[in-house]
Amino acid sequence: NKIYNATDDGLVHCYLFDGQEKWSAEVFGNIKSNAVVFKDLFLTATYGGDLFSINSNNGDVVQVIGVGENITTDLSLVDLTTTTLKSKGVVFGTEAGNIFCYDIFTFEMIWKINLSTHSLISKPIIVNDKIIFKNSLTSLYCVNVKSGLLIWKYDFKEKEGFSNNSNTLANGKSIFALSTSGDITAIDLMVGKQLWSTNIIDVIPQMAFSIDKQKLILLSKEGEIIFISSKDGKQLDKIDLMKPDTFSFITAENEEKVFIGFYDGSLYSIDKKNKVQQLTSPTNIPITSIGFVKEDEFIVNDVNGKITFYKIK
Repeated sequence: NKIYNATDDGLVHCYLFDGQEKWSAEVFGNIKSNAVVFKDLFLTATYGGDLFSINSNNGDVVQVIGVGENITTDLSLVDLTTTTLKSKGVVFGTEAGNIFCYDIFTFEMIWKINLSTHSLISKPIIVNDKIIFKNSLTSLYCVNVKSGLLIWKYDFKEKEGFSNNSNTLANGKSIFALSTSGDITAIDLMVGKQLWSTNIIDVIPQMAFSIDKQKLILLSKEGEIIFISSKDGKQLDKIDLMKPDTFSFITAENEEKVFIGFYDGSLYSIDKKNKVQQLTSPTNIPITSIGFVKEDEFIVNDVNGKITFYKIK
């Protein structure tokens, strides 16, 4: 029943649902990546390479460790449970192209592997016993959760580069990658082979899943929502939101709807039947994150650091 918010300047805040601040903590460094929470632990990392464990109930720093490299991906949690030991790990990538896995309770390094000569970006995707990493150029890597050892590597064409905003999605069978030039590629999760590829002209290099994960949701620079089949890459539908010169958006989802927050501060939802509904009017202040509290309650953070609590009626 708490809301956690980390800011670029190294401050971590915990709020109650009535907006009252419960505690704040400071880490020494810039926070560029998204944090993770597990039970009583709040884990965050600085760009400079320090991993922090904070007591999520009172804000006390439990542990801190320096990894010696700039951390350039978000944090992700992995299950390290074996037949004799139950444990949880945190994984991330660095500017030097290395991936790390630490036990979240002891901060013992479980493994460290070098994947790339270029920085790793975005958020590591966890699918069962596999982790998907992406570098800043044209490569995807699939590694084993328990050991970090490489399972497969997929190299895209040189023109299909990635940006920090271009995300990667997984539905349990396939990996979907979107390049800065609008190329969508579906890759078999088990063997790392291409299943299909298509190009969508003039789209923002961000995408999301529909609720059933049967469709990919993209947004054109002219403000059109485009639905692409995750099975074969064919375009299924297009809805014009009348938002010309669109350049960014944020997505989140619950069990019923996908939510899209725009650069102009407006918020939309898409249900299972692809029905689009506008929930809030533009404020001209970009939305930076959306978080769900309950199925009909969510919070929105804007670029100025304002957190707003919404209830859908």
